[in-house]
Amino acid sequence: MKISPKRILYLDEVRSLAIILVVLGHLIRSFSHDFVSWQICSAVFSFTRIGVPLFFTVSGALLLTRKHDVKLFLEKRFKRVFLPFAFWIIVYLILGVLIWHYQPTLQYVYELTFGAHALSELFWFIWSLMGVYLLIPVLSSFIREYEDFGSKYLIIITVILALLCSIGFFDDQHIKHDFRVIFNFFPVLGYFILGSFIHNHEFKYSKNKMFLLGIVLFIIGIIGHFLKIYYKGLGGTALAPVDLFDLVVVMETVGVFMAFKYADVKMISDKLKPIKEQRLGEIIVTFSSCSFGIYFSHYILMLYLHRFGFMPGGVIKTFSYTSHWRL
Repeated sequence: MKISPKRILYLDEVRSLAIILVVLGHLIRSFSHDFVSWQICSAVFSFTRIGVPLFFTVSGALLLTRKHDVKLFLEKRFKRVFLPFAFWIIVYLILGVLIWHYQPTLQYVYELTFGAHALSELFWFIWSLMGVYLLIPVLSSFIREYEDFGSKYLIIITVILALLCSIGFFDDQHIKHDFRVIFNFFPVLGYFILGSFIHNHEFKYSKNKMFLLGIVLFIIGIIGHFLKIYYKGLGGTALAPVDLFDLVVVMETVGVFMAFKYADVKMISDKLKPIKEQRLGEIIVTFSSCSFGIYFSHYILMLYLHRFGFMPGGVIKTFSYTSHWRL
């Protein structure tokens, strides 16, 4: 397979990493049994938690600065996202009846389709993604008109909301209810904006400095993430998740995305060929292209393995965090 010259390989690298982290994050939650294993799993989970945000940053990088014809844009998203999603909904519906013996009632179909069922909690990701897609043509026009100012304005809002989330502002149920639209919607939009800005903005520093900045942000984010998980879950064996919109998660995500953008094999040796010219590049593009199918298939496979005793722990129970931005 020859990689198209127009292909932005680092975005495929980020998407490939994202799906690996999502799968690993779901898997690692089943292996926390005592304090030692809990510490190890928490450390790994500190990294895997950014898998979903990385998906959103890639989508934002690809879509937010383009000029879109609304009709054509929605048609493309329908074919690329909704139709495959509809296929997986049918697969989950059928397997739920055949393997888990759920009754094929209208309530079962409704709950599973919209992610309210134990089998389909990861569906929230697609519904959130499609919600942002509906606004992409509007946001794209805004960012193209106001350029850097428009992006920075939206990023400031993102950082403020992430900071409020980090300090527990949304923990109060009354406040969470009052701000429910922002709380449930803006986290996804925020990662779109950050991915678009980092991808399209020309920073005044060298590639090496930007790469190092990304690594520093990642290290600070992952340490902060682990400490939060550690103190939230101390005394138990279940991994205590940190909100995906927490500031440390944002820092970690931005750091990884930035590091991949500015990474260059020539930092290692001038004799190395760019990854795009290596077999590895073809593998990355292929794997990235399969990420959608991997996302859905790995989850149902893990549930199946658990049901028949091939996996430890309560997978359905331990996966329940995925359907919410909150703790």
